[in-house]
Amino acid sequence: MGIGENSMKVRAYGANRTFGRPSTLVAALRLIWHVVRLSLLALLMLLEPLVRTVLGLAMLLGVFAAIVFELSAAGAQFELLQQLALALGFGAALFVYYALLALLSR
Repeated sequence: MGIGENSMKVRAYGANRTFGRPSTLVAALRLIWHVVRLSLLALLMLLEPLVRTVLGLAMLLGVFAAIVFELSAAGAQFELLQQLALALGFGAALFVYYALLALLSR
């Protein structure tokens, strides 16, 4: 291995490198993502008590109403499973909300 071969390797390595552009673009995109992520996280954390209260009450009252209507036999066409699925869907929405908070806080 002579001196000429080493210089060719150095030139070949240097020729494939790009200086600054991808790293600057990546840094700019990362900065934009952090600004959007933290803004969205702040908004969701401010709304968390309201969302927790509304979705939690909707779930509890929906399950309570489904049980009351089923036991009272007031309506012959009352769909218990649909009402329970809707009420538990509010609980699932709350679970998704907390998962989104956890995802954005990483």
